[in-house]
Order: sequence, then structure tokens, then C-alpha cells
Amino acid sequence: METLAQQSGDVEALVAVKARDLSSAYTFLQIAEIYRDGKQHDKALDWAERGFKAFPDRTDSRLCEFLADEYHCRKRHDEAMQLIWKIFTERTSLESYQTLNKHADRIRQWPAWRGKALEFIRVEIEDEKKQLAQKRQSWGWTPHTPDHSLLVQIFLWEKDVESAWREAQAGGCHGSWWMELARLREKQFPADVVPIYQKQVDTLINQKNNGSYAEAVKLLGKIRDLMTRLERADQFASYLATIRATHKPKRNFIKLAVRL
Repeated sequence: METLAQQSGDVEALVAVKARDLSSAYTFLQIAEIYRDGKQHDKALDWAERGFKAFPDRTDSRLCEFLADEYHCRKRHDEAMQLIWKIFTERTSLESYQTLNKHADRIRQWPAWRGKALEFIRVEIEDEKKQLAQKRQSWGWTPHTPDHSLLVQIFLWEKDVESAWREAQAGGCHGSWWMELARLREKQFPADVVPIYQKQVDTLINQKNNGSYAEAVKLLGKIRDLMTRLERADQFASYLATIRATHKPKRNFIKLAVRL
């Protein structure tokens, strides 16, 4: 039925088919998009608003953004930003931060919204730390420790490497972001990144497979070059000897490490 309605080009017929099942916010979005594509923007707005009212809690972010776009077109910018802020606070991530940026830039209000967003993230991190501290007292352990990974991601996206580095130093971050920071800083600040690479070498070796051994040896070569630049070649020799001694039972790794 939907295919036939699409082929006929009859907007109302297609909407009638879609409207048979309104059990999700996404269906309302699809109908709103049909009307928008048919240049019937008032009906598009109406269906988007109906969808939002039907599913107000953690609704489909695509529906919120569609509705925000319609509000922007009508110069109802405050309502648009409230919806985009809702997306951000319910699903705080780099992607929702980027969405907030896009809409705030549209009305030239990004600095204010950016400050509000960063403050929200910091408060969330502190709240999570407090909650986990309470759980630790009750359980004696917690599954993870909150860190500043999201702030690091955001600053890297904004190409502010120094701010990202400060956040990582202050609150820690996921290993992949430490490696990205090291890559970006190794040319100018080799002494800062050597410990990061050394930690990654341990992680790779302990994965105990030939692929990770090869990556570890490659990274050891990079550490050697950095320490040579720092006039610490003797320290690298001592470090490498310790690595070989510690992991002597891992014969496949030792075979690769002999090349260094």
C-alpha cells in the first residue's frame, strides 16, 4: 500500500498509510517529512508537534531536530533551542554537542550555549563521581570511574589540543583519546607523550596475540626515537631491557623485539 501511494504521488494517500500505526515518534517524523517534501509546511509542523506531545520523554532526537528546523524557519528560535537543549541533556555526547553547535550558530548564539553545555557536562561528571563514591561505600567496588573523555573529545573536535590535554590530565580519559593526544603532541612535547606510549606498549603486549605484539614493537620504535631526541637513549636501553625481561615467556613478542 505504501509503495502504491508513493508511486501515485498522492501525499494524503501516503500519509493515510503511515498513520495506520502511530506507535512511535519516528512515524510522526516520517509523516512530517512527507508533508515537508510536499511543500505543506504547516501540516509538517503540526505532525511534528503531535509526535513530540505523544512521546515527550526521551523522544526521537530526529523528530526534535526536525521540529527545531521548522521553528527556526518561523523565527521561533527560543522554542527551537529548547528542543535542541533537550536532546543534549538527555543524550549528552559529542554528537548532541555538535547538533547544539549547529543550531546555536544558526542564530549566532554559540558562545553562550557552548558555555552552558560545558558547565552541564562538568556537573554531570561530578554528580556521577558522587554517586559512584556512594556505591563504592555500599558495595566496596564500582564498575568504572567517571573521567573527562567527553570533554577531551569536544576540545579535540574544536581543534583545541591544549584544552583537551588539560582535561585528560585533570580527569583522565579513555586510552584511545590518550593515544590521539600523544599523536598530536609528540612533535612539540615528546617528554609528555613517552609515558603514554609506554603504557600502551604494556596494554598491547598483555593482549597476547601476534598482531598486538607487532603493534607494541612498532610503538617501541617510536619511543626509542622520541627518547633519542630527548638525549635519553641510555634510558631507553634500560627500559627495553626491562620489557624484554618481563615478557621473556612471550616468545613471539621477543622474536619481534630483537629487531630494536
